[in-house]
Amino acid sequence: MINYKEMPKGVLQINIIQIFSTVGYAVLMGLLNFYLTDHGGFTKTEANTLTASFFALNFLLHFLGGALGGKFFSFRGLFLISVALQVVSMFMIAEHHQTIIIYGMALFITGAGLNVSCLNMMLTQLFKSKDRNRRVAFSINYSCMNIGFAGSFLLSGIIQSYGAYTIAFYTAAGCLAFSIFLHLFNFKNVEDKDTYFHNKFSKSIARYFSAPAVILACFIFSIFLIKNPEYGSFLVIGVFVMIIIYLVYTALKQTPEYRERIFAFMILSSACMVFAFVQGMQSSALENFVEFNTNKSLFGITMQPATVNIFETLGVIVFGFLLAIFAKRRLENGTTLAPGSLITRGIGLYIVAFLMIPLGIILANKDTGTVNVIFPILLLVIVAAGEIHVNATSYALVGDLIKPIHQGMFTGYLFVNVAVGIIISGPVSNYAIGNEISAKHITALGTNPMYSNIFISLAVIAIVLTIIFFLISKKINSVFKRLHST
Repeated sequence: MINYKEMPKGVLQINIIQIFSTVGYAVLMGLLNFYLTDHGGFTKTEANTLTASFFALNFLLHFLGGALGGKFFSFRGLFLISVALQVVSMFMIAEHHQTIIIYGMALFITGAGLNVSCLNMMLTQLFKSKDRNRRVAFSINYSCMNIGFAGSFLLSGIIQSYGAYTIAFYTAAGCLAFSIFLHLFNFKNVEDKDTYFHNKFSKSIARYFSAPAVILACFIFSIFLIKNPEYGSFLVIGVFVMIIIYLVYTALKQTPEYRERIFAFMILSSACMVFAFVQGMQSSALENFVEFNTNKSLFGITMQPATVNIFETLGVIVFGFLLAIFAKRRLENGTTLAPGSLITRGIGLYIVAFLMIPLGIILANKDTGTVNVIFPILLLVIVAAGEIHVNATSYALVGDLIKPIHQGMFTGYLFVNVAVGIIISGPVSNYAIGNEISAKHITALGTNPMYSNIFISLAVIAIVLTIIFFLISKKINSVFKRLHST
C-alpha cells in the first residue's frame, strides 16, 4: 500500500478532505434530475437540460477557480470560502420551492465550481516539479474522491426509494461542514508557493475587495445561466474556444521546449471530454435508462437509479488504488508508464463500456423491452477503469509539464474540457427519451432504439479517438522522456 510517510506533509489530510468535500456534488449528481421533476415542478426535458447545464457550469467555474486562484486569492483561502458557500446552498436546495432551488443551485455552482481547481493545486504544490510521486498521490486522491461518491450514492439510492430528498441534502451539508474543519486543521501545510498571490498580491489591500466582488459576480452569473440554460451551452463552447486561442498564444511566446510541453498537456487533457460526456449522461440519460428501461433488480435486490451509480464509483476506488500501487512499483523498479499510453488505454476501455447498452438491448425482453440492470452496471464499471487512466493522469500532468506561474490557468482549461463534454450530454439525453416532457410517456420499447443508436455511435467515436491517441502517443511520450532526463 501507499506509505504516507514518504509523501509531503498535508497529502493525507487533502485525501480525507476530498472524501467529505465531494458529498454535496455527489448527492446532487445522484438525485438532482429526479428531484427537479418530483419536487421542483420541472418537466422531464427541462430537468435533463437544467441538470446538464448545472454540472457543465460547475466545471466552467472550475476554470475561474484555476485562473483566479493563485492570483487574486490564495488557493487555500478560496477553497475555504467555496465550501462554506456549498453548505448554505444545500439548505436552500432542500426547500421545495422552485425559485429557492434555482438560487441554491446557483450558490452551489459558485462554491463547487471554484473549489476543485484549488484542491488540485494545493496537492500539486506539495510536490517538487520532477517528483513522480505526484502521479501516485493523484491516483489516491481520485480514489478518495470516489469514496465520498460511493457513500453519497448509497445514501441517495436509499433515500430515493422513500422520496425523502431533504435528508440527503442536510447530510451533505454536514459532510461539507466537516471538510471545512479538516481544511482549517491542514491550513498551514498548503500555503501557496511561487504564485502571483503569494509573491505580490497578498501584500495589496485590494485582496480584501477582490474576493467578495468575484464571488458575487459568479453568483449573479450562475443565476442568469441556470434560469437561461440555453445560453449556458453557447457560453461554455465559446469560452472553450477562447481559452484554446489564449493558451496557444501563450505557448507560442515560450521557448520551444516549454511550448512542446504545453501542447502535449492540451492534447492529453482533451481526453477528459470523453469521460465528462459519460458523467453527464450518468446523471440524466443513464439514470432514465435504469428507471424506465431496466428491471431494476440485481440478484433480487432492487436498484434505484442513484444506487446504480455506486458501481462506477466503487470501480474508480478499486482501479485507482491498483493504478497507484502499480505506479509505485514501477517507480521502485526505475520505470514508468508514459501518460500518453495510459490515456490511450483509458479511451480504449470506453469502447467496450459503450457497447454494453446495445448488447443489453439485443438481449432485452421481447415483449416489454426491459433490459437486465447488469448491463448499465457493467458499462459503469468499465468506464471507471477508463476514467482512472484518463482523469487521474490528466490531473497530475499540470505539475509534470506546466510551470507554477501557469498551473492555475491550465488546471482550469482541463475542467473546461469537462464542461464541454457535459454540455453535449444534455441534448443527447433528451434525444434518448424521444424529447418526452412527461415520465409517464417514456417506455422501454419506445426508447431502446434511440439508446442503442447513441451508444453504438459513442463506441465508434471512441475507436477513432483511440487510434488517434495511439498514433500521437509516441511523440507525446518523448516529451516526458526529455523532461525527466534533464
